[in-house]
Amino acid sequence: MRKKILVTYSMWSTFTPTTLEYLAALKKFTDYDVSYVHVTHNAVMDFDINDYDVVFNNYCTRFCFEGYVGDDYQNALQKFRGLKIIAIQDDYDRTATLHRAIRRLGFHVVLTCMQKEFWPLVYPRSELPGVTLVQGLTGYMPESVIENRGRYPIIPLAERKVKVGYRGRAIGARYGRLGFEKYEIGRRFREVALKRGVATDIAMDNESRIYGDAWYNFLGSCRAVLGSESGSNVFDFDSAVEKMVEDLTVATGRAPTYDEMKDVLAPLEAPFNVGQISPRVFECAAMMTPMVLFRGNYSDVLTPDVHYIPLEKDFSNAADVLDKIEDIDYLQGFADRAYDHLVKSGKFGYRALADLLRETIEREYAERIDPRWVAYRSSTAQKFAPPPPGALNEKPTAHPQDAAVLNDRLLQAAKQASDAAAAAADAQGSSIAGEQTTPEDDEHTLAYRAVRGVWRLVPLRYRRALHKAVFRS
Repeated sequence: MRKKILVTYSMWSTFTPTTLEYLAALKKFTDYDVSYVHVTHNAVMDFDINDYDVVFNNYCTRFCFEGYVGDDYQNALQKFRGLKIIAIQDDYDRTATLHRAIRRLGFHVVLTCMQKEFWPLVYPRSELPGVTLVQGLTGYMPESVIENRGRYPIIPLAERKVKVGYRGRAIGARYGRLGFEKYEIGRRFREVALKRGVATDIAMDNESRIYGDAWYNFLGSCRAVLGSESGSNVFDFDSAVEKMVEDLTVATGRAPTYDEMKDVLAPLEAPFNVGQISPRVFECAAMMTPMVLFRGNYSDVLTPDVHYIPLEKDFSNAADVLDKIEDIDYLQGFADRAYDHLVKSGKFGYRALADLLRETIEREYAERIDPRWVAYRSSTAQKFAPPPPGALNEKPTAHPQDAAVLNDRLLQAAKQASDAAAAAADAQGSSIAGEQTTPEDDEHTLAYRAVRGVWRLVPLRYRRALHKAVFRS
């Protein structure tokens, strides 16, 4: 019998193609019976989680931020009798909080991007006894680009109008040197190119960010694209760095810069060299766009001067790099080698992720889950009781849903909360006026109390909109 796999995720994160392709990998490349359910933003599980054999918690369902993942899902997960796997990408955010969640919820397997040499520092056995660690990547080669080549055509390098392209952003001091480099590579290289009169399309502001098909069109229009390692070497186990940044922001009226904090961050970064390969690298390779990257680790996948043109972090060779961008044959060699290694080899596609997960599931399930015990507990445990109807109730779906669905449900939940609040106010007014309340009034007051918690979790912009619609119409 096929194993039933439940992939848990957040609709809030499905606006990026990378997340959607990651979510779809198990369904697309295995013969498992795979379903999906949204579990953040106070989602309520309107089904029995023990109908499944395995729960695979996607990296966008982040337990390091308390209150983000729904309590109902967490309660169900604690009672789940099958195999529990969690994928993690931003291991450096509130790492101790993440440890506690893994222990409390009983995850058996952690799929991490961290290189094995750093596991004893990030996931020590003393903190996660009995947990199996498996190494993956932050993202994989997007097969959809290759499968839909007519939609994403390859423009010859000589015909590409933009010599160097880049999109990045300033993410603040919290993420240390690697975070700073995402902004600095664009800022410094743009200055050098401007002095040389080289046509670039380099931007680091949020307004210039590009998504969807437009992103691939952008990559395909560039003769070369800049890049740096993903991730962070600042592991903020107890949120001390986060609090330091907040305190400095309050004290100065602005967020601190990396230069202002680098002396404090340096000792925290020193033990680590966990620079990751980002999904952008695979996207560039798929579009046969040569890469100009800071020298780095890149999950031990890339080799400088073979798969990418190395840019020194002091920009001492920036002028030389600009000269090389005029050599089409030289650039084509990098595009071809990166394509052969990252795309054509098949080693880094989402099929490879699915194979890794399948191997892990089969091995760990056989070692950890006794079907006899599962059958016994299923026959003796308290039967699942469906929750009352509600806007935030969730049932498994055949495919992940997008943020628009979540937006509609949050608006509906906020409307229910507003209606309950208005009804409670009317009931209170009637009582004050001397009118006798009925059992229905009492039940409505209880309903108001129940939805009040939901109301508080609805994003402020929705609450304001509904207040305007309900109380000012």
